[in-house]
Amino acid sequence: MVDVKDSVDFYWDPICPWCWITSRWMIDVGRQKQIHVNWKLFSLRKINQDRDIPEHYKILHQIGLRALRVAAAVSNEYGNDGLAKLYTVMGTRYHHDKEDIDEPDILEEILKSCGFPTQMADAVDAEAWDKIIAADMDRAVAKVGKDVGVPLIVLDGGKGPGFFGPVFSPAPAGKPAVALWDAIIVAGRTPGFFELKRTRETGPLFGERPEI
Repeated sequence: MVDVKDSVDFYWDPICPWCWITSRWMIDVGRQKQIHVNWKLFSLRKINQDRDIPEHYKILHQIGLRALRVAAAVSNEYGNDGLAKLYTVMGTRYHHDKEDIDEPDILEEILKSCGFPTQMADAVDAEAWDKIIAADMDRAVAKVGKDVGVPLIVLDGGKGPGFFGPVFSPAPAGKPAVALWDAIIVAGRTPGFFELKRTRETGPLFGERPEI
């Protein structure tokens, strides 16, 4: 059994490029430090539904929500390992291959490549799955508040402090990835620490296409 101190909850929306970058870094860190990652769902469409944001983002966020419904169905049947596999394939197809991931035919291909039934693509239009997404989001918001998006990490298997980020482009790898994680943990566990930020000077740099 994994000790909660060696476990984190990582919240994701497949449409967010910054979240995708951070998720691959989190996997790298997890392998090096034996940290178990619990993959959780977080819809940018839902968190921004009452905010005045450009129409372009609303369209993108709706794509993310539709894909997350399929992710919720996969999580329900195949658990955390299945969700991890699905996110890797979804993220690769969307961010590296530039494919829309809310089209049924693409989702069927994604599910098939993961070894899951292609019929699960029907979840894309099934709003009943939104309840599972909302339940994950409620747990995240309880830790960090509503003024957040993704990536979002909660320490200690979801029982510890949480924070938005980190956001970087490109992500460090190897020993520098662990060094940054250790620094972030110190900041994340410090009471009263809220923000450390500077202006982004580059767009998302994804690095090599993951092997799937």
